[in-house]
Amino acid sequence: MAVVRNLIPKRLTLIRYTYKTKSGGGFSYRARIWQPTLKKSAEITLKSKDEQNASAEAFEVYAKHANDVEKGRDIGSRRKKLSVYVEVFLEHEEGRAQLKQITHKRVDVVRHNLKSLIRFSELHKNPNLDQLSSLYDAKFILWRSKQKAQITGKQLSNRYLNSELSAHRQFFNWAVKQDYCVRPLQTSDLKTERANLPFPQKYYQKLLSVARKEIENTKNARIKWNLMTYRTLLMLMNSIGCRVVETKNMKWSDLVSSKKGTELKISGKGKERVIQIPDRVVGHLLDLKKFKETYGKGFEWNESAYPFIFSGWKSDKPTKQYDAGIRRRWMKEAGVEKPEDWELVCFRHKFITDALNNGVHSLAVANYTGTSQQMIEKTYSGLVAGDIYNLVFKNASNDSLSRNAPKWLDKILRDKE
Repeated sequence: MAVVRNLIPKRLTLIRYTYKTKSGGGFSYRARIWQPTLKKSAEITLKSKDEQNASAEAFEVYAKHANDVEKGRDIGSRRKKLSVYVEVFLEHEEGRAQLKQITHKRVDVVRHNLKSLIRFSELHKNPNLDQLSSLYDAKFILWRSKQKAQITGKQLSNRYLNSELSAHRQFFNWAVKQDYCVRPLQTSDLKTERANLPFPQKYYQKLLSVARKEIENTKNARIKWNLMTYRTLLMLMNSIGCRVVETKNMKWSDLVSSKKGTELKISGKGKERVIQIPDRVVGHLLDLKKFKETYGKGFEWNESAYPFIFSGWKSDKPTKQYDAGIRRRWMKEAGVEKPEDWELVCFRHKFITDALNNGVHSLAVANYTGTSQQMIEKTYSGLVAGDIYNLVFKNASNDSLSRNAPKWLDKILRDKE
């Protein structure tokens, strides 16, 4: 290393580094920039191969970073690759998860969504964060919209892209606060189609029939278990309008008999509520319980050791993610157009829509399904669970609320025994 010249006293110095190789040797030039606020230097490798051009390039580099130097931002840290910043950011998010500010699942989602940002950065030769932010606003949507989903090979939906955009904005907002860059993203969410379409009534019974036949014809106990669990899940959401996340939290101990009937405690999104459910729905859950007792004898299944209603085979933990492939396969066989467009939440929307179409007051439906809870508590604070039940199911026939044990399930359980 040798100091060639001081270009700006106490601020910018041109350095020449000499190195040896097997074929001889060579040298390179670097600009050494003094950062008075931080009291340390940062060195930036120059592309020029002679002193005159290297000096001119060093002045250009200094001018580029002068504002950051003046404001006390470490230009050395700002030249790290995006992946380095992302790892620091994810450590920060993991810390928030430990403090229960967010869920660990949310951290996993953000980590996955940031992969496309890293690929975009690599495609543009890893610019600094401010340059990347500008490039992102100009080109990311066009680039990403041409990508295909790895599993299905289909074009990415606007809803999926918005999930990525949200994570990317979150990362850049954090980077600005940490003083790693000064420019947050300006890109807004894409417009999406209405997400609360209810599952079509005309396909519902056919869907259950398709599911039942696959359960009957499946020989593998583990697969049969997952199919039976999934079918019960669909019927529950269609019957009481609960959220997907709420089904994952449901335990057998949440099902309690009272003088008014059977009540179910529902928890999710940091809130809890207790609702009364029809005997028909109780029957669906008891059928599942009986099924699990029969098919789980090999590992001594019981509701205490395996507390979650919709847990998987030999699992005592809540389900992390339901198998969407099962739903799409059943919908396709039932004649539903574009099965991939229908998510589990469509059964919640079907329940809510059916209730409203039957003349139930929207506030009663909201209270029963845990929607707009703050407004509901203020308006209907004196409404008890039994009253809500009567409102929601006031136009339902007694036959639709009661149930007969399914003969096909009895046959499956007898065959197993």
